[in-house]
Amino acid sequence: MTLTQCSYVIVDWGTTNFRAFAMSNTNELLATKELNLGLLQVEDRKFAESLEQVFNGWLPNYQEVPVYMAGMVGSMKGWVNVDYAKAPANSVALANGAYQFTLPWGANATIIPGVSHEYEHNKFDVMRGEEVQIIGLCDLVDKSDFYAIFPGTHSKHVNVSNSYIAEFSSYLTGEMYDVLIKNSLLGKGLSESIGDESAFLKGVEDGQTGEFTNRIFLAWTHRLFAQLEEKQVPDYLSGLLIGFELKNISHNHVYIVGGSHLSNLYQKAANSLNIDSTLCNGNDCFLSGMKQLIKELN
Repeated sequence: MTLTQCSYVIVDWGTTNFRAFAMSNTNELLATKELNLGLLQVEDRKFAESLEQVFNGWLPNYQEVPVYMAGMVGSMKGWVNVDYAKAPANSVALANGAYQFTLPWGANATIIPGVSHEYEHNKFDVMRGEEVQIIGLCDLVDKSDFYAIFPGTHSKHVNVSNSYIAEFSSYLTGEMYDVLIKNSLLGKGLSESIGDESAFLKGVEDGQTGEFTNRIFLAWTHRLFAQLEEKQVPDYLSGLLIGFELKNISHNHVYIVGGSHLSNLYQKAANSLNIDSTLCNGNDCFLSGMKQLIKELN
């Protein structure tokens, strides 16, 4: 098949990254386009112009094919602020809450909503993008009840019950790591991670007890008292933060969904904590979920 046979386009548009998937009329993936074109790179909210620039020269018939989008593109900082579907939410709720409009070049566009969860009175958690992956994960693993972890800048832990996103929580693990490495005394002057597994697992272990801000200081005192070499600190901090994130998991098995690097780190941490886990490719889950949602929409 060639791109002239593109029947529709799926777009995963986040804060920092952009991925477009050209699909055939038999739901086969024809081609993928990945760009550093997240919301932060779109100037003056010119989302339509940016999208057309991506399509022009890539998809011969882009003016005729519908576009289905998900992720932060549907947020306050995105193209359209699409209202969240409320948890518990399933594929029907997401399809019913989708926002549809016409693109400047005449093609139809749809943005899938995120999901909100009120876990205490007037205390909310939200997700955009992971809800699509969860729908896909249900199909790929053929299960309607499970616990899943989505590593990232803002990691998500999701409890799925009867194919509904029942409840979930966010952890700023990735963002906290970035802040500490780039802007704190702990990380000043340090190089990138060297992949030191012993330092990482030491961090995971230290993250199982104590108070968060107190334990973080170990990244300094372990150096002072020769428990760690300076070059091991980034891996130690990574393990410490991920260890804190996983410390209260009571499930015997979790699915870890995402890219290979972060997912492998989370699986190492889970293994050290005697948590059984299965890795799942984030792109596969996203595409499976979007294909199901498109069926609901049509």
